Amino acid sequence: MASHSARPTLDLAAGRQVLEQQLPRVLTFTGQRIDELGWQRLSDRTLLVPMYGVHGETKERYLLRLDFLTGNDWPPSAKFVNPETLDYEMGTDQHHLPVLTSPEVHMHPAYTAGDGRVLQLICCSAVFQYYDVVHGGEESILWRDNDTFVRTISAIERAFTTHYGGRFEKHAG
Repeated sequence: MASHSARPTLDLAAGRQVLEQQLPRVLTFTGQRIDELGWQRLSDRTLLVPMYGVHGETKERYLLRLDFLTGNDWPPSAKFVNPETLDYEMGTDQHHLPVLTSPEVHMHPAYTAGDGRVLQLICCSAVFQYYDVVHGGEESILWRDNDTFVRTISAIERAFTTHYGGRFEKHAG
């Protein structure tokens, strides 16, 4: 189980295994194929998931990248990426990020961690980076060993539904 007081340790082989085990279970649960969901498997430990927000009358598309970096003790890494590069460049790609401000999910285009690193942070206990920056919080929200990446996707989708504020501006920080 994840902890608020310890940073996760990378184990890419375990991350590959987690995606290999969880993806078929999740697809069986949804009753859909990966292409029907619009998901794309970028590598043996990376999944791309399209997400949508409605702001005013405009439906805006985003691309969430899940990287499986550890075993079941920690959630996948999650970040919104530029759909052309499939990555996020600090200072350039902020307009590819949604403004999310729910109690469960808060989007930071440039978060400064306690150790001085600056990173995109989807502040949510179902995201690897939340633990990597040693974020505090209630024990009840911790990632559990039996959680799957569906918890990550669902938390972010709920924020889109209830607390979506449009797109960050090109030079937002």
